[in-house]
Amino acid sequence: MNTPSPHDRDTMREEALKGRLKNALTHSPDEGSDALQARVLAQWRQARPQTVVVTSTGPLASLQAAWRQHPVLWTGALVALAMALWMLRPAQDPALEELTQPDVLMLISNGEL
Repeated sequence: MNTPSPHDRDTMREEALKGRLKNALTHSPDEGSDALQARVLAQWRQARPQTVVVTSTGPLASLQAAWRQHPVLWTGALVALAMALWMLRPAQDPALEELTQPDVLMLISNGEL
């Protein structure tokens, strides 16, 4: 299996870009090579995915940055926290539970209790 690795594909793309750059230099003598290289490099950077740069270092900014990097993990953690809090809620009063039974509610509504 001779499938090219992602690094090899990037290298091949860079070589193709260099070749196109050299070809463009020969076709546009009025434009300087530095200006053309800068323009091609700017277009290449636009085509590549950019990483999010975090400039704030406060606690809220750190949480937002972590959420952006791993949203599924943080969503799972929040769901687990909600479930844990739900399970740790205080138990209901047994007398109140007895009063909310359907037969007792029917007796209350009929005025017998």
